[in-house]
Amino acid sequence: MGALLSIPLLAVPSLGTVLSFAASCCGAATCSMVCSACGKCGNSVATRIGYAIILVINSILSWIMLTKWAVEKLQHLMLDYVKIKCGDGNCYGWLAVHRINFALGMFHLVLAALMLGVHSSKNPRAAIQNGYWGPKLIAWLSLIVLTFFIPDPFFQFWGNYVAMVGAMLFLILGLILLVDLAHNWAEYCLAQIEDTESKTWRVILIGSTLGMYLASIAMTIVQYIFFASSGCSMNQAAITINLLLWIAVSAISVHPTVQEHNPKAGLA
Repeated sequence: MGALLSIPLLAVPSLGTVLSFAASCCGAATCSMVCSACGKCGNSVATRIGYAIILVINSILSWIMLTKWAVEKLQHLMLDYVKIKCGDGNCYGWLAVHRINFALGMFHLVLAALMLGVHSSKNPRAAIQNGYWGPKLIAWLSLIVLTFFIPDPFFQFWGNYVAMVGAMLFLILGLILLVDLAHNWAEYCLAQIEDTESKTWRVILIGSTLGMYLASIAMTIVQYIFFASSGCSMNQAAITINLLLWIAVSAISVHPTVQEHNPKAGLA
């Protein structure tokens, strides 16, 4: 973790040489504090927060590696052992991002294998899932370092084929979970309205529905601005199709025929 915190200091060699030690100490102290807190808590909520923090750090590190500056610094640290290039020239950060995410994937696959057959937190092996955060962080960072010693052709194949399929499955699973969350939230609000006849829950249901629609509109606009510029026809088509399907599903859900067969259907 100290190494991650000291990466930005590499931009100024003289300052980085002096302050990287301080960054390493701060990183180690932070990890010790967080890991001890999560270890004492040891419940599913703390576990989810811990893994979410790892995912956020991994995403930020991947984003940093997309820059030319980070790749050049990385190659310098690796004593030019790793040359991040594609067949038609430099591809700044592309292979580095795949290496970092490959390490995270292997980290979770190992944990999944260790958790096979564990159905309760009372199982002794459940402590591996809910605790041991210090060793797990060290193992994750070690896997990231080791992936940079794997030859580039492996990650070119991985990124062009295996990662594409995994990304598609990840998006589908994420969409299913989001739809399920929205459905359960609407069902809960409707149950509260029927049981208590409270106007508060009506406002909460309507407000959350409007909030989701406004957020969807805002994100669609952001996608058009940043990812659908001239020449990005595939992105434009994907965003437009998603917008049209969103409008169609909303219209169908409030159609009288649908309401007649399913009274609970609607924008909520």
